[in-house]
Amino acid sequence: MNQILDALSVWTTTRAAGITSYLFLFLSTIAGISMGSRLIKNKAKATVLTIHQSAGWFGFLFGMMHGAVLLFDQYVGYSVSGLLIPFTAESHPVLTGMGTLSFYMCFIVILSSDMMKKLGKKAWKMTHMLAFPGYFLALLHGLLIGSDSSYPWAQAMYGATGIIVAGLTVYRVWTAKKDKRDAPKSGRVTYPQGKPIILEPSDYKVR
Repeated sequence: MNQILDALSVWTTTRAAGITSYLFLFLSTIAGISMGSRLIKNKAKATVLTIHQSAGWFGFLFGMMHGAVLLFDQYVGYSVSGLLIPFTAESHPVLTGMGTLSFYMCFIVILSSDMMKKLGKKAWKMTHMLAFPGYFLALLHGLLIGSDSSYPWAQAMYGATGIIVAGLTVYRVWTAKKDKRDAPKSGRVTYPQGKPIILEPSDYKVR
């Protein structure tokens, strides 16, 4: 009886930590996408940035808890190497590997945020793009291997959050391309062409 209660406790904890990690990752992702779009005004950007960074850290920490608690599960039997090395787990290696890769990508994005000045803007921007595959790997991991994925509420949650992130991503790319297309290519201001002004000799007066 005690073993059953321990198994339920471990499994309940890792499920709760996994879902919480995913929701924080979702919040961090939409906050990050919104910051670079026209949806957030300048006055609100500081607040959204705090949400983006804080949610990212909480998502990472709960993801760490999600994996660590699995080591105590005696029903499936995960190993340290199976959780740390992608696609080497004995149970569902591909889906488990997706979660591991998402965890690493989240960690790299967080580190790059703290090292933005050292990396430079271009390198930071390229590294930060890992947030997108990291999020969608977490979505697939939770949807396909999660114990709660068979319930309608879980399917609705994953579906709604995935659609929101995909929609915001498309909007962000579209507005970025539109701004780039509308911007002057040479950086010079062009003036409307008008008819040349021709002065006749009679227009000059000697004073």
